[in-house]
Amino acid sequence: MEHFFELVFELLFGLAKNQPDKMPEIEYLSHFTVRHPFKKTLARICATLVWIVVFSLLWIFIKHETRFLYAFFVFSGIILLVLSLIAVSFKCTVDEEELYLSSCGVFKKKLKWEDVMCVRTVENKDESAVIIALYDRNGKCAMDFNTEMQNAWYIIKMAEHKNIEIKNEKDLSLKQLRHL
Repeated sequence: MEHFFELVFELLFGLAKNQPDKMPEIEYLSHFTVRHPFKKTLARICATLVWIVVFSLLWIFIKHETRFLYAFFVFSGIILLVLSLIAVSFKCTVDEEELYLSSCGVFKKKLKWEDVMCVRTVENKDESAVIIALYDRNGKCAMDFNTEMQNAWYIIKMAEHKNIEIKNEKDLSLKQLRHL
């Protein structure tokens, strides 16, 4: 029975194992915006709404003890919906002087390029997306991006143009990612 579940999980998640993204041949841009792909995020929002509606209907029409399980699925769907809405509102505007990150129109952060000491690209095993982390003068991670975001590779190109050190790493934990 163990081997059956192992086979099923390998079939389901084995397709997700890809080689890490490589930086494409791109030209330098002096001004661009990094954000999550709108169509992909919109698809996640629609799928989450369908999830919430289906389990809400099950909550209403089924009166057995499994009813509370449906409430849990509705609650988890609401959490996913909120996270998807935050992803839609995420936007980082990059120009020659600074990076300006805003999310939900409330959370805002500025990072001047002159304060960036190092840029690190991190490839994780069995993931196609690469993490791009920017570190300030104290060696702390000031901002990080994922190459699944639109225009994320242009950050590396901008750092190259500004002669900022770029380190390529593999398989770092979140704790290791926080500091240089």
